[in-house]
Amino acid sequence: MNSLQIWSQTVRPRTLPAAVGPVLLGQVLVVEGHFSWVTAVLCVVCALALQMAVNLANDLFDGLSGVDQADRLGPTRALQSGLLSAGQLRLGLGLTLGVAVASGLWLIVFGHWLLWLLGALALLGVLGYSGGRRPYANRALGEVAVWLFFGPVAVLGSLLAHRSPIGLDAILASAWVGLPVAAILVVNNLRDRHGDARAGKHTLAVRIGPRNTRWLFAGLLTVPVLFALPLQLPGWTWLPWVALLAGAALLSREAATRDGHALNPLLGWTAMFSLLFALWLAIRYGGILL
Repeated sequence: MNSLQIWSQTVRPRTLPAAVGPVLLGQVLVVEGHFSWVTAVLCVVCALALQMAVNLANDLFDGLSGVDQADRLGPTRALQSGLLSAGQLRLGLGLTLGVAVASGLWLIVFGHWLLWLLGALALLGVLGYSGGRRPYANRALGEVAVWLFFGPVAVLGSLLAHRSPIGLDAILASAWVGLPVAAILVVNNLRDRHGDARAGKHTLAVRIGPRNTRWLFAGLLTVPVLFALPLQLPGWTWLPWVALLAGAALLSREAATRDGHALNPLLGWTAMFSLLFALWLAIRYGGILL
């Protein structure tokens, strides 16, 4: 592979829909009169940069800590496989964080002051998941963090960037949209549970076992769809809702019958499901296309 292909693989493009969906939902929920296209674009740029940064950070820190071994079941890691050096990954991490900080500073300057706090939490989230002396991924907090950052922080932070009022619908939508994104990490940790346990990385999948992890995955996909019923909406909106419910059932069945390498395709499928669910919530709570 050439350098472009290596970097493209390392930033994990299949995970990027998970970062875009919640932020797009946030733009739809902005109250009329507060929306700015510049702010909307910068929200998406910042979210994508943070997602790529966390992927690079995980590659770097898991490689340095010895979590990634030659028998790794997931997609190829650049450091562990020798495709990139630790120095190159640090440079890539610095550049992506630089883009996130630069776009985030614009949003903070022209948005609500609470974005200072959310921005600091986002940076700590990127670096603290698998880095530092006590990574929170090792304490089974990864799924909670993903829900928080890809749910309330992404959606409500987008509204704060526009200085838009935050209503009950926005709060509900922000709570639901992060759950399918957390399911991506659940299936990732289900696949890696044996290697993580050997390396002393006590993820939620290691702690609760494969059976309960598969039930958790199914719940994170199905429950938010059920609670986002298209009541009081035009009849045609039931079609995408039923499709989402069927998709959640199909993905849950795949997770129940696959293990090891065979779980890898489920990562991309679940990320796409999370994007489609975010678009559904834009219809449900934002009223688009109605």
